[in-house]
Amino acid sequence: MELTKKERRALRREEKKREITGGARQKQIKSWAIWSAAILIIGGAGYFGYRALSGTVKIPEMGEIYPIEGRDHVPDGTKVEYHTSPPSSGSHYAKEAEWGVYDKALSDGQLVHNLEHGGVWISYKPSIPTIATEKLISLAKSYRNKVILTPREANDKDIAVVSWGRIYKFDLAVDGSFDENAIKNYIKKYKNTGPEIVPD
Repeated sequence: MELTKKERRALRREEKKREITGGARQKQIKSWAIWSAAILIIGGAGYFGYRALSGTVKIPEMGEIYPIEGRDHVPDGTKVEYHTSPPSSGSHYAKEAEWGVYDKALSDGQLVHNLEHGGVWISYKPSIPTIATEKLISLAKSYRNKVILTPREANDKDIAVVSWGRIYKFDLAVDGSFDENAIKNYIKKYKNTGPEIVPD
């Protein structure tokens, strides 16, 4: 049975209406999907940013702050007088040490350069028990860079953890133990706080 002219027009109007409604619905779905993705991305970035920052914020201040004694480069071997032990700033040699673990002492003048680059220097008296030394070595080796471990006879405490302008030092407990988490927190809080930030 053939449709009348009037019925054909009504059918076309109905089809057009469906097309418009369908197109609007597709646009609405697309818009909703874009906004949802944007909110998820912003929310995720905010969450991970907050976690990264809050990890640092929650760690209390550690150690003592010392006045900056300068940061000039001097020729290797130059005798430099520092006002703290170990030094936490001051004139230093032009070449820093490689990050890592050393079983022999390095010169203060070289290691201050590492601090200037945002590093953390852990030093210990060579007389501490082997078990404590082994724990320090294991801890220091868990960092790819920006941490350096050396023995240092001149320390006035068993262990000293140093960053630019700050020193945290302590003696071992009677049983030869120490708080490894305290050192990890110090590194987390004060690594990359030197005046020259060299990328990790």
